[in-house]
Amino acid sequence: MRSRFLLESVLLALLGGACACQSPPDTTDVAEEAPIPLTIDVTDALGRTVTVPMRPSRVLSLAPNLTELVYGVGAGDRLAGASQADDFPPAVDSLPRFSTFPLEPEGLVVLQPDLLLATDEINSPTDADRLADLGMPTYFFTFATVADVPAAMRTLGDLMGTDAMPAAQAFEARVEAVQSRVAGAARPRTLLIIGDDVLYAFGEASYASEAVRIAGGENLTDAFEGRAATLSDEWVLQAAPETIVVLAGDDYDPAQLLERHPTWRLLPAVQNSRVVGLNPDWLSRPGPRLVDGIEALAAVLHPDRVPPA
Repeated sequence: MRSRFLLESVLLALLGGACACQSPPDTTDVAEEAPIPLTIDVTDALGRTVTVPMRPSRVLSLAPNLTELVYGVGAGDRLAGASQADDFPPAVDSLPRFSTFPLEPEGLVVLQPDLLLATDEINSPTDADRLADLGMPTYFFTFATVADVPAAMRTLGDLMGTDAMPAAQAFEARVEAVQSRVAGAARPRTLLIIGDDVLYAFGEASYASEAVRIAGGENLTDAFEGRAATLSDEWVLQAAPETIVVLAGDDYDPAQLLERHPTWRLLPAVQNSRVVGLNPDWLSRPGPRLVDGIEALAAVLHPDRVPPA
């Protein structure tokens, strides 16, 4: 009996000692996890502070080039609709449509967007406050240079939470390849026009004029300040372009140009059969396909250095 009592006493002592050695967990240094913010303040290209969702899920693009850029950075599945002007990529065909010309805010509200994307080349910044009052924050982009396109890709990647770096770097590499191929070549006097009726063109401050320069041409409408210009027949005759590029499709018939501007028969470009048409979307939309336009321009201006695609 005494031995049993001693054994129990020893076991209790051992158990008690073990319990005494284990101190309760110290929670004084454990900080509470901060909640993940649902929105973030960003500064757009117009210098406006815009509160946007951390990961927008219902996005509307108010310009076709921005739609193409959203797809280009792998965020096409976030688009909740497409404008009546959107026609590329083909995936836009399955999206609900809304109007931007004129802009109809009610049509946007129905699609319940949490972020709108706009560009000051097409959309009016004065609409931003009205749209924000309706619960639709608007982030504005601007495209004055070719480099603004890959920059916009990176910005969209940040806004959407996608990896835009490969697309941006691929765009930049193709532009650099064109520059390398045409370096040192003579620069033909080049006239880039948007159509063949009213002679709309790009001014010196436009990304499209820079595209001509990158492609190895002397861009004649650099004579006009700003982003846009309207030309006269007299000005074109005096400028005497050696190459005329019309943004009217690659099946454009140069005879149509002479029907509307018969005095142009005297131009070097006409006399030497150097009037060509290109896909208008390549150069009129500063998006992923702008580099296609630069390569096509380079192939027209320097076929010995840049083979056609």
